[in-house]
Amino acid sequence: MGEELFKRYHVFEDMLAQPHLLIAGATGSGKSVVINGLIYTALLRNSEAAQFILIDPKRVELSLYKGLPHVRRYASEPAEMVNAIQYAMAICEQRYQQMARERVRKYSGGDLWVIIDEFADLMTTNARQVKPLIQRLAQIGRAAKVHVVLATQTPIAKVLPTEIKCNFDARVGLRTRSAQDSRNILGYTGLELLPRYGEAVYMKPEGDLRYKVPYIDDAELERMVDHWHKAMKKRRFWR
Repeated sequence: MGEELFKRYHVFEDMLAQPHLLIAGATGSGKSVVINGLIYTALLRNSEAAQFILIDPKRVELSLYKGLPHVRRYASEPAEMVNAIQYAMAICEQRYQQMARERVRKYSGGDLWVIIDEFADLMTTNARQVKPLIQRLAQIGRAAKVHVVLATQTPIAKVLPTEIKCNFDARVGLRTRSAQDSRNILGYTGLELLPRYGEAVYMKPEGDLRYKVPYIDDAELERMVDHWHKAMKKRRFWR
């Protein structure tokens, strides 16, 4: 990846470096742009080392990536989605076992991102199973390099209970429908005043910054995916 691309997508790089990330905003505000940017940048930066578990209730937002060799699981049905999160938890536990054997405090291998496109769907259909799993992953995933990325257009307490939200120090707030939604995401109002599309407030422990979210067009995303499909066919890549 060239230096110019690094600079262009530095905000996505910074987001990928966070333990976990919450992305929230109204329909059409740009959540998919952020998620695509994160996946694209992870593939550029980490190449073969990047791994994903993709949970896609809408069946369209993340389907482009489901055949990639980097994707450990792709799930779009309720039972599959719960199983995928359980699988992420199992990977986390396996990594802790390896860390104990090696007597180290941080996993030495590649990062795994668990990306959930619309968390409200999961909390509507499987809250009893999903809530403790996500809470536990967010609590222990950092040292195991298992990162949870939650996206939602419904940032209410029923979808984002305090037990989960408190583990997400890094948040991307896009335009919201109301001042209350902004408070639910960032703790203060203002997101409701952002342009309808493309701008966000990026909150992290070091402070909050307003960004125009870099847009990666469909042709470039498809080029990246095609590259990895060809690499897989030529057996240049394996897990």
